[in-house]
Amino acid sequence: MPIVPVAYAVSRWGEDPWSRGSWSLIGRHGSPADRVQLGTPVGTRLRIAGEATHPTRSGMTHGAYEKGVEAGIWAAELGHRRVAVVGAGMAGLGAARELMARGVSVQVFEARERLGGRTAGVDLDGCTFDLGANWLQQYDENVLARLAERLGLTTTVTDFNDPREPGPVASEAGLEQALHDRLQAAPAGASVADVLSEWLQSPEPWTPLAIRRYVDAEITMDTGAPLEWLSARHGFEAGVGEGDAWITGSYRLLVDHLADGLDVRLGHPVQSIRVESDGVHLTGLAIDHRADAIIVTAPVNVLAADVIHFEPPLPAAHRAALGRLGMGRVEKVILRFDERFWPEHTSGYYRIHGPDEGSVSEWLDATAADGNPTLVGLFSGPWLDALWARPDAEIAGAAAQIVHSAGW
Repeated sequence: MPIVPVAYAVSRWGEDPWSRGSWSLIGRHGSPADRVQLGTPVGTRLRIAGEATHPTRSGMTHGAYEKGVEAGIWAAELGHRRVAVVGAGMAGLGAARELMARGVSVQVFEARERLGGRTAGVDLDGCTFDLGANWLQQYDENVLARLAERLGLTTTVTDFNDPREPGPVASEAGLEQALHDRLQAAPAGASVADVLSEWLQSPEPWTPLAIRRYVDAEITMDTGAPLEWLSARHGFEAGVGEGDAWITGSYRLLVDHLADGLDVRLGHPVQSIRVESDGVHLTGLAIDHRADAIIVTAPVNVLAADVIHFEPPLPAAHRAALGRLGMGRVEKVILRFDERFWPEHTSGYYRIHGPDEGSVSEWLDATAADGNPTLVGLFSGPWLDALWARPDAEIAGAAAQIVHSAGW
């Protein structure tokens, strides 16, 4: 008998015109140098900032925040007194707070009707959960974790290295190191798929199935990108499994704190940025604004799609870097139930392979938020397009059935 959630929420990051994916990644012809190049100031009045410009904390909220703060310092130290910021995600809020603290007049223009960018707290059945970024990663080095501590927020650790799986689990001893060694030894321009194809021709001492399942779980699940596109050397970046903790009440608690006192114009997408000799001129829906400088924190897929027109165009080196970067797609579903039907597990994390080969989902037990049975599921890979083509209610129902029929 199908199990029906009492409440649900479903993400649509792949369809969101202001995101067009989940987080930035390096394609087969790219390297971390492309992240550095993208974040290099364009003259003295324009700078791109965000997680995609961080060479060691890409794809993470604190990486975005750090680069936003860095861009704010850059603009202030150049003597700019009026600065515009595009985007009210973590990078934009970091830049704006730094500028405001230095006495600079700053206006933030956000295309969405909400704060937070790719963080997205959603109210569900009396509690708030993250439909976007979920964890404080690299916890010991995470500036946002320090902020959460100062604010007295409640956090719960997730051990990504200890997922509970239904049924017998094949030994993966040595697989992690073998995968790492093969990726690092790949020739320049090779993709993860190239490495995997060669490995499967001589898989011993593991089986081809064990290797595929490991790659599904550790790369496909963590990137959401086609393995044919993803860089073997640089596509699988560090970050997950370094003290990760999630916030009871969601990232919204940090976002609202960071936005307090800022001049943020919601529902104001910027369509054009013209850099002039004496300042910048930005226009868009209900926007005709001039400033001394501008910090742009739009995601790389939005920039690459020319959603924002730059005049003059971005330099060739910046455009080339954009062409070698991209974004994967990982979607999320939050499910609330009347009763718990999955086993308790100390790590709070679960992984399910199937129902089809190559299909994998991972699940956070978020029941600790308020005591009500709640699962947060992440989906990526080849089955995502078909699964997410359905209405939200059907996605939630299908996701609930995957967990319910897993054979715990």
